[in-house]
Amino acid sequence: MDRPETSALFLYAERFLTYDLGNKHPLQQKRLKMVNDLLRAYGVLAPTGPIDHAEPRAATEAEIARVHRDDFIEAVRKAGSGETSDRAYLSRFGIGPGDTPAFPGMYEAAALYSGGTIEATEALLSGRYRAAFNVAGGLHHAHPHRASGFCTFNDLAMGIHRFLEAGMERVLYVDIDAHHGDGTQNCFYDDPRVMTVSLHESGQYLFPGTGFPEETGGPSAPGTSLNVPLFPYTMDDVWHEAFDAVVPLAFERFRPQAVVLQLGADAHWEDPLAHLLLTSEGWMSAVRKLLDLSAGLPVTVTGGGGYNLRTVMRLWTMVAAACAGIELPNEVPEEIAARTGVRFLHDEQVPDTEEDVRRKSRDYAREMVRRLHQALGID
Repeated sequence: MDRPETSALFLYAERFLTYDLGNKHPLQQKRLKMVNDLLRAYGVLAPTGPIDHAEPRAATEAEIARVHRDDFIEAVRKAGSGETSDRAYLSRFGIGPGDTPAFPGMYEAAALYSGGTIEATEALLSGRYRAAFNVAGGLHHAHPHRASGFCTFNDLAMGIHRFLEAGMERVLYVDIDAHHGDGTQNCFYDDPRVMTVSLHESGQYLFPGTGFPEETGGPSAPGTSLNVPLFPYTMDDVWHEAFDAVVPLAFERFRPQAVVLQLGADAHWEDPLAHLLLTSEGWMSAVRKLLDLSAGLPVTVTGGGGYNLRTVMRLWTMVAAACAGIELPNEVPEEIAARTGVRFLHDEQVPDTEEDVRRKSRDYAREMVRRLHQALGID
């Protein structure tokens, strides 16, 4: 029997695990393998399932240089090859002890995940797929001149540039990671061809301390940067109220020709590095809304943050299925359940908060949306 017609591509390679910041670092790339293994256990990957699979190529130096400065690229190369361990030199480029340490093969590993997002975008431009998901992508804190927040190269910016080079005049970037997508915003802050939208835990409380409503774009691109910071412990209902007040409006006003999504899983309530309280149902509802709003457009999808490995496995598996327009059984295949202890894709329990916290989060979200609308001149 022929397998179902495919409309989605999933990019994964075992070599993604070479982006190794250390066994005590919060970013553990075995989470990517867990997603791949669960998709295979469900039987939805090619050759038998409806989701095509590809191993990405590495981004070329020219592709990386479209986003990053030459001196920074050289510093990453030297850090990864062991040519230098000069802390003062590397720290100028955000490389060193802490968030983004040097490791062997750093340049090659960062080029590979970046190539995944470029290749996802190129697959969409071919017209064969409606969505392509680079599970290793989404490293949104990398800036043109420095690494930051676990991120070396900004693959998202490279994917956006690929759309622009193909002749797209308007590319919309939407980021639902718990942390503000500061690096991607910075790359396009004064570029009227790109709108960046980020819903995140407020920089008053969480790294990187940016992403406020008044950050609306540079002099040549006013109104192309939209930020909705949220109070810690914001739950599904308030988060979606803020989403619905901003994201459909962005699609309507900007009329994108292509979409790039950063779907960090750390907005989920079980994540150890953030404080938002989205459930799996609430988070996936946002993903489905984004895919519905993007209907008819090429959609490059990436992962991003997510530091509870079993939560990441569940959520990004459902993302891959949603890209293909299929719904998976909630019960996890026994071979994965026995290995991980995860029995269901969706949460078995949900968070609860005191009414006072709920009220504060709702008031905070409404005030941030009001300030954003005011900054954009919307009544």
